[in-house]
Amino acid sequence: MSRLTTQSYWENYYDNSVTEKNQIQKIVSEYDKYWEQLMKNNNVNPPKTIIEIGGYPGRYLAYLADKYNLVPTSLDFNSDKAKIEEVMHVFDVKDFEVIQADIFTHLPEKQYDIVFSNGFIEHFENFNEVLDKHIPFVKEGGTLLVMVPNKRWFRKWYGYLVDYKNLKAHNLKSMKKNVFVDFGKRNNLELLQLEYFGGFPYSLHHTPNFIQKIIYKITRLIFLKVNPYIKAHPSKYFSSVLVAVYKK
Repeated sequence: MSRLTTQSYWENYYDNSVTEKNQIQKIVSEYDKYWEQLMKNNNVNPPKTIIEIGGYPGRYLAYLADKYNLVPTSLDFNSDKAKIEEVMHVFDVKDFEVIQADIFTHLPEKQYDIVFSNGFIEHFENFNEVLDKHIPFVKEGGTLLVMVPNKRWFRKWYGYLVDYKNLKAHNLKSMKKNVFVDFGKRNNLELLQLEYFGGFPYSLHHTPNFIQKIIYKITRLIFLKVNPYIKAHPSKYFSSVLVAVYKK
């Protein structure tokens, strides 16, 4: 096992993360079509339980629990339980569980109707093993979503120029469609959806120097105009994420 990040990395990364309900709703509702797929294709109608693997800081999980009346569980090795409790409180979700454990050593005590991870597997060298670790959590007839950022192609070179530290925290090999096709076949899953989604994400994860700031401002100006087209015509070259939805 080889992680590309640490506990302290994520605690610092999300230290000032958004916890206002309307802002979280605006971010997470962008992916509503995929959440609907998880619900309508599930053998349990309606689904009742959901777990997020790599669930810190819990924004997506709280939104889904509130929107679909689900009992949520967060599994994460992060030591900051308070951040998840805070966002659950924001969405008035009272019945939830936080499991502070390593996915490589934790044995699930139960299975869930819906399982998902968002921005998780790409932080490991052995991402295929991490993907396979999702399966024991999914009930038969349950649904699974895995979403990874798309940092290949144009975003890779943009990252080299202005956001290198963040780029190196990601395994770009995990961001290919064939990874998710093979994962489905390997685990006898029905692949419901596999596609690139979203516009080009030009935001930075650090304070840029003078040259980087110029590159950022030019890129931002261009994609503010171009992103509506990219969102309507997603591609591996520019779109922000790759999303895979399965049924077990």
